[in-house]
Amino acid sequence: MSHRDLDILKENIQGNKKILMGSGIIGIVLLIAILAPLIAPHDPEAIDLNNRIASWTADYPLGTDYMGRCLLSMLVYGLRLSLIIAAMVLFARVTLGTTLGLIAGYCGGTSDRLICRIIDFELVFPDIVLALVLVGTLGPGIPNMVLALSIVGWSKYARIIRSTVISVKEKGFVESARALGVSEGYIMRKHILPNSISPLIPMVTLGLGGLLLSVSGLSFIGLGVEAGTPELGMMIKNGFSAFPGHPHLVLVPSAVIVICVTGFMLIGDGIRDLLDPRKGNSFNSF
Repeated sequence: MSHRDLDILKENIQGNKKILMGSGIIGIVLLIAILAPLIAPHDPEAIDLNNRIASWTADYPLGTDYMGRCLLSMLVYGLRLSLIIAAMVLFARVTLGTTLGLIAGYCGGTSDRLICRIIDFELVFPDIVLALVLVGTLGPGIPNMVLALSIVGWSKYARIIRSTVISVKEKGFVESARALGVSEGYIMRKHILPNSISPLIPMVTLGLGGLLLSVSGLSFIGLGVEAGTPELGMMIKNGFSAFPGHPHLVLVPSAVIVICVTGFMLIGDGIRDLLDPRKGNSFNSF
């Protein structure tokens, strides 16, 4: 990409309010998650039964929960844990989907038909339904939740990559690479994949927001993290024991989830606008 292309890309991003707003929100969220040990005034798992559901004070800026744990400490550590789990699952989904989509689109034939049948089967059921079945079978806990969420939801990435690869592999530069005698694996890694990955960028950003909801939802119904672990969904579940008398125990972690999902949605929508050829952006000419 030339300096001129970079300047055009920078101008397009700076002129996209969705990306700017979303990046600002997610930047603050990530900063809070990274600095959780410095922000948290107390151990998030420390129990003080003599200080249950305390009001907001200088020592407990957001008060305490029904077990006397610092709500602010649980919130920042829970945010970090939820984001880490969502990022791990997203990485696994994108890796699996990209690999299978690349093989299906480039190799064709039996490989393509077999992978397409698997994709069709996976698309029949909503991701969260399959995840519920898997986690219910494996049992609650972070490893099982990550595994269950990772092996569902990859099909949409595979389908996009497959359709893009089918188009890219007919380009002239691919034929030139074959004429030079390079291996098929090299062509897939160095020529096909880099030119097929751009449609996944908005999907990845939007996927993080959806996964954050899935992670929190599984924890809320008792199929996610173990009881007592600082995590946003678990905080909402525990907060209902004192609801509606103390609504902040539910509303505060819920608001954090909404803010995070909104930030990811804004970035994803903004990037999708940049990549949409119907918008007439210069970015699409790269």
